[in-house]
Amino acid sequence: MDDLASGVDTITTLPHSIIENILSRLPLREMVRTSLLSREWKDRWLTCPDLVFDVRFDQMFLKGRELNPIIHHVLRQHRGPLLRFAVQVPSLRSCPEIDEWLHLLPNHTLQDLFLRVSIGGEHRLTTHLFTFRHLRNLRLESCPFHPSLRFEGFNKLVTLHLQNVGLVPDRFGDFLASCSAIQTLILFHCTSFNCLEITGPRLKLLEFNGIFSSISFKYCPLLRDVRLAFSPESNVENDFSSSLAESLSCLPALEELELQANALEGLSRSGAAPEKLAVALKSQKNLHLTNMYFEKIAETASAISFIRSCPILQKLRITGYTYEAVDFVAGFLRSQQPIECLAQLKSIKMQLFCGNESEMEFLKYMLSSVAALEEVVITPHPGCITDGGEAILNEIKQYPRASSRAEFINLDGNTR
Repeated sequence: MDDLASGVDTITTLPHSIIENILSRLPLREMVRTSLLSREWKDRWLTCPDLVFDVRFDQMFLKGRELNPIIHHVLRQHRGPLLRFAVQVPSLRSCPEIDEWLHLLPNHTLQDLFLRVSIGGEHRLTTHLFTFRHLRNLRLESCPFHPSLRFEGFNKLVTLHLQNVGLVPDRFGDFLASCSAIQTLILFHCTSFNCLEITGPRLKLLEFNGIFSSISFKYCPLLRDVRLAFSPESNVENDFSSSLAESLSCLPALEELELQANALEGLSRSGAAPEKLAVALKSQKNLHLTNMYFEKIAETASAISFIRSCPILQKLRITGYTYEAVDFVAGFLRSQQPIECLAQLKSIKMQLFCGNESEMEFLKYMLSSVAALEEVVITPHPGCITDGGEAILNEIKQYPRASSRAEFINLDGNTR
């Protein structure tokens, strides 16, 4: 109010760095509307370092307008360094204009690039993409990724996220090795790999969902978080399971592992899984087994063998994929001796829990093996448990270490 009374235009006199910070936090439509604030702000948005055409832009601004001419006009008008460019609207289809946008981007300043092609199949980008040598974050969806043999890599790239992207498997490993700064690598439904070779001296997170026959970690001394999910066509036979476990054991910093349980099934033959793996996961602290199918002895036995091979395991999370009780699986679990090496296990979480006999026997088996338990959290599968978890909690109370630490989270979010 004092500024208004004295005629001082505080908005106009803000430092340039603060104005840029304000603009970078606004959706593009609102950013353009700041030109109405004052004469000094009229063209400020044209120098904003971030241009993001996302779902909010689509909903608030497009409303039937053509996307391509708008992006082209904005890029033509933009002045100054551009750090981030993202196009992730649902209506983006493969078209020549996408390559024109890339040529309008300043390859000497751009750090973040995100392109999602949603309609019209894949869009193969021109080789101009590989001139952006200052990229730190690159995300492509439905854009084939084929660096040439002469390409020396993005030496500043920190995050690479590829989804529905065609790759050249034999060359992708070499490309990764040339990008030595990568810390996060995410591959979703890309080209199938015979052998997926991962090299990353600074890599900390690997997330993969797709198909490979084997995986090899060439040099990943800092990789601490691995998340693997497999398409139905993946080879999860005996050799695959053993090879996967051996590869994971070569990661000295591995602490977090998320893995589809069926990837371990090959460790067991006719239910006779080894007590432990031939190799131990000595640094593994948190394990999440997804799609756990308690209707199969082979999968259940292999999961137990894998758990026994994590000597410092602290948190175990199981996401179920079971709908029917199977008597011989429950009987198999009752015949098992408690696991002696779970002295540090503090947390057990069971998600999509149906409460059938085989699931209950697995939970009781784990409870009989712990020494330092701090919590048991059970989240039911919708519609499977009708008594609010009362019967399950009563059974858990038979185990002194779990009786005061068990929680049952109902579908409404309430905890018992």
